Amino acid sequence: MEGRVSTSRHPFKDKRDDAHKITLLGSFGDILQRSKICRLCQLIENVLSRQVVRRPSENDVCHAETSFFGVYQGPNGKNYWIRRLSILVEIETDAYGVGGPKKSLFYAFQACDVGAASVQVDRSFVDPRPNIDMMIFGGRCRPLLLNLRLVQRWMNICKTDHGITCERADIGSNNKLERVRFVDVKQRCVVTLEGVRLSERRYIALSYVWGGPQRLKLERRNNNELAKPGALATETLPQTIEDSIVLTEILGFQHLWIDALCIVQDDGMDKKIQIEGMSQIYGFAFLTIVAASASSVEGGLPGLRSGSRSLEQQELMVIPPTKNDAGVDVNSGLSLMTTLHPLLNPSEHYLERTPWNSRGWTMQERAMSRRALVFLEEQVYWVCREATFCEESYFENGQLRFNRFHEGATELTLRRPFRNFYEPDDDQVQFWRTYQSLVANYTRRTFTYQGDAFDGFLSVLQGLSTLSGDSFAWGLPRSHFEQGLLWSSFACLRSRKEHSTLPMTSMQVKVPFPSWSWMGWIGEAHVCIGDDRWDADIGEIPEILCYEHYHAPLRIERIRPKTLTYELVTQQNRPRWKYNHNQLVTLADLASKYPLLHSAKLSTIPETQLIFFWTTRAFFTLVPPDSNTNQRRFTIVDSRGDALAQREL
Repeated sequence: MEGRVSTSRHPFKDKRDDAHKITLLGSFGDILQRSKICRLCQLIENVLSRQVVRRPSENDVCHAETSFFGVYQGPNGKNYWIRRLSILVEIETDAYGVGGPKKSLFYAFQACDVGAASVQVDRSFVDPRPNIDMMIFGGRCRPLLLNLRLVQRWMNICKTDHGITCERADIGSNNKLERVRFVDVKQRCVVTLEGVRLSERRYIALSYVWGGPQRLKLERRNNNELAKPGALATETLPQTIEDSIVLTEILGFQHLWIDALCIVQDDGMDKKIQIEGMSQIYGFAFLTIVAASASSVEGGLPGLRSGSRSLEQQELMVIPPTKNDAGVDVNSGLSLMTTLHPLLNPSEHYLERTPWNSRGWTMQERAMSRRALVFLEEQVYWVCREATFCEESYFENGQLRFNRFHEGATELTLRRPFRNFYEPDDDQVQFWRTYQSLVANYTRRTFTYQGDAFDGFLSVLQGLSTLSGDSFAWGLPRSHFEQGLLWSSFACLRSRKEHSTLPMTSMQVKVPFPSWSWMGWIGEAHVCIGDDRWDADIGEIPEILCYEHYHAPLRIERIRPKTLTYELVTQQNRPRWKYNHNQLVTLADLASKYPLLHSAKLSTIPETQLIFFWTTRAFFTLVPPDSNTNQRRFTIVDSRGDALAQREL
């Protein structure tokens, strides 16, 4: 197997080995002392000291652990676990995120071939040294400048090997976009196309952080000027946009979608058209360039220019190679190589602490993308539905697909073909778990303009609707609407007081965010949806049925159109106090029960703002015990005077 990746050699392939074995290293002060004579201690000191804010104190106790990093499935269907070496600091308070500052570094070292840190792969992307079979999922040398032929190889693997899985978008392909613009990277200008079916176009999209006001953006005043060839000259462009244009042309594409240059920023109608079409724009892009490490559009794409990356990998030989008496290799040896992006906890996603991951708009841009080329500070990732590749490790293999082990570290997409053993087999259950993860992730993010919160999640809702046939009311699924009202939060929520940035509903006005939806609040929210949650014993069966109003003509309709299984059961066992399980709410009911909300008033309120449902009220009286007795038991009496129970208070 000379000059090829060896599928028989991969790090820690047997689950029965010393998984999560923890070895005491001593205090950080001890490691500093030993680093003068011990190469491993020197490397540990280097990786821990790189984390300037979280650098351990000399008294902090350190351990080493072989941690689960990822999983792959062999051709025989068997799962194999991939491990990397982690450095844990102050395990009692830090290792798994329980209190204390986070100083541990998970996956700080990876296994590799001896000498791999100093050997560049050849044009065939294999180790050029004779008699070297590269370790699958092992470390390799990452050059300071991105090898663009490697990116081309990732693209070719996806197109050739992954088939329909990576071609199919999460949005309908028959719709035409009224108008769309692209940056023509060859002519260096903005081009406008009308009546376009994006599923038939070949282009790249950019996802990045604005980082404040833009010195260059498309507006009505410069619309015609930016359409002239050569208008986007190199010296006038922010670095991220310039780098993305260069990269797009190198990869063989002519069109690049960039929001600042492809949406007329001071035209509300054009904004509405483009934002409502973003599920198509990102969904049908061949790939999305993700500028994750930059806090502004001036940050650029690390690895494309000299000096934009500086970290070099370090290697420690653990097992030296050996030969027999005839000079034939008996054991090729084993080394440890420092990784470029250690994590703070085992379930952290590699994007977790990036500026890009904190912004509200960027989540749907990634979630809808079929493929992403992610630029971190020191390396580039390729992510599609079938594979994850990166510069520092050998992940390219036609038979073995790598996936992160922990659920929190999986890709934030609407669907994934691979499922870990702890994930449900049922597609419907998995769908709602994905929805729950998307909501939780989204509500942790921030907006410059809080009114953007609906539009920033709109593409995700459109994609979820395409996959499920469901529809959503302010982020809650209509099929399980009453259950969705049980959303919760462990955060200190603040009411979202701003109105929507763009006009909404049939009235085409900017509307307030309803308090009954998680969208109406700022802070992390959790929505647990699923038929498996219907349980009368723990009160998970809703007793209300919600309605909403519409205009032209004015009418009231059920929010949830379909009857669910639990309703068929509870109709037979309805509580005695309940008048009618499926009692309608009508305009006549509003007139009699809530005369302040008469038809003329309701006609001025945008749809989906209010929800209507019947409730039942009951009055109880607490009767104190006779003062002439020593009893402390109060009697609970209903409105008819009947005693219901007694309680000692």
